[in-house]
Amino acid sequence: MRNYFTSIILVLVVGLFFIGQPANAQSGTVRWLSMKNLDIQPHLPKYLLSTKSVVFVSVPPTIANPSVRKDWRELSRRVHESFRRMKIDAVAYYYLDDLFANPNANASFAKEMERREIKYIIVVEQSPANEQGVESFVISITAFNDKNTFISEGQKAWQMEGPVLDVLLKEMRKDVFRAEMNLANYLIPDLPEFFTDTKILEAKRIPTYAMDLKVDKLVVPKFRKYQVEDSSALDDEARRNIASFNAEVERKNRRLEEIMLDYPLKYVFSESGKDDEIYNQGYQLALQSITSTGKTIKKMLNYEVDPYETDYVTIKAGSTLSTQPVDAVVTKYFVKHVYTKDVYLGSRWDADLTWEEALENFIFHMKDILKVK
Repeated sequence: MRNYFTSIILVLVVGLFFIGQPANAQSGTVRWLSMKNLDIQPHLPKYLLSTKSVVFVSVPPTIANPSVRKDWRELSRRVHESFRRMKIDAVAYYYLDDLFANPNANASFAKEMERREIKYIIVVEQSPANEQGVESFVISITAFNDKNTFISEGQKAWQMEGPVLDVLLKEMRKDVFRAEMNLANYLIPDLPEFFTDTKILEAKRIPTYAMDLKVDKLVVPKFRKYQVEDSSALDDEARRNIASFNAEVERKNRRLEEIMLDYPLKYVFSESGKDDEIYNQGYQLALQSITSTGKTIKKMLNYEVDPYETDYVTIKAGSTLSTQPVDAVVTKYFVKHVYTKDVYLGSRWDADLTWEEALENFIFHMKDILKVK
């Protein structure tokens, strides 16, 4: 059970190392916890039935369109009904990747969990069906560390996996019953509460391109390799996952350097994406990205959202048009003034399915609007 758990842990970690830098961590394509090296315990957390929990949900993409997530809300409703009967007070449900859509989103979600005094994180992951058509579900429970990393390396966790969700939930309920925990959760909501939006704009929202780009260098944060807190505790599989991840980071940085050659103004690469560090280095403008569904991105960036709209039209580099479902996972680039916190979104919807295409779109339209070559 530990090896399986170790092999699926990366979407959180990967998300963390793409925060503040260009990225497109597609749902289901990166594992979440595989480099956290958690200490799996046979017993459920002691205060699970007397404190508040949140649920992080991950589902594979649809077969028809790999860029579109399956209905994670339906999976949430199924598990919430069981959690409610177990007296687990799951007060909020999040789609896992959205927690790391953007640095400000990450910090805002974490701060809200801390404010609500969340004690535990429950991770519910549905894996794609294998060649025999068999799915796999994993439920993991661990403590919230009150930080925007959500969990720490090596901390204790409970975990259970199986191919049938209902059977898995029944076994979990037996574990809850056998644990004989103190019960203090009584006012548990009948339905799950979903959180897909959070405050990420700290100052002005400016729907154009920053004219100061003509005189100031643009800071372009690079992808960062994963740094292990304690390498001596890693098993061979975790080491392989880290090596694979870091090799991919090197490839992405090479590609990032290639794409930025088409940027006609001054820019500088940075190992940091933090506002204060960029400012202390003497720079004002930083390239940022956000990765989530188009609908979620528009909500977080305060675009007008039509609830009846089914597709968004992206104006790509070269001014060609591309249509994507509102629930397709895309990346959008913009520029942030790190001192004033103003955000320059650009005047065209240029989000795209990969971070490479999204960055190319951003550069093309910036050059067009600012009249630079």
